[in-house]
Amino acid sequence: MERAGRYSHVSALSAAVAGALALAGAIVSKVLQVNYNVPARAAPLAAVWGAVLCLSILQAAAFHIAKCRRRGEPAWSHLTCQVVVAMLPALFVGAAITVYGFQTGQLDLLPPIWLLAYGSSLMGLGLYAGGRIQIVGALFMLLGAAGLWWWKEYGLRLMFAGFGGLHILLGVLLAWKPRA
Repeated sequence: MERAGRYSHVSALSAAVAGALALAGAIVSKVLQVNYNVPARAAPLAAVWGAVLCLSILQAAAFHIAKCRRRGEPAWSHLTCQVVVAMLPALFVGAAITVYGFQTGQLDLLPPIWLLAYGSSLMGLGLYAGGRIQIVGALFMLLGAAGLWWWKEYGLRLMFAGFGGLHILLGVLLAWKPRA
């Protein structure tokens, strides 16, 4: 009965690919000299991280659908709907503050807020998918809080460590199977 309420479609490879996309986004941001403290650089910031977000969502959906097909299960189920509903409020908050940051030029707030919002959404996912995801969600939130208070000027490093490194860590944790 408990297994029926467990969401097991999170792909370790998908998490690692999302991390690699974020690392690539951080490298491209460095090459383009994206500066989170200069509002005039908002267009490259939006282009790079918007592309990383879109590619990450597309690959996560593709891995989800592939995993469901291998198992002979529907890609959209009642449980999947519950997971999405659990994640959406935090993602909405992140999106709303992103619009605010671009409108006001407060781009330095975005990396810490994105980390906080995403970490919160992982906490919601973890309610259905397990403690490993919640641990990584908590790490995203801790990094976001530290970034907000102490490291706002290091937005690119926060993105590299958070969305790059923590996603790769999540992939490793999801792939790791403890021996019985």
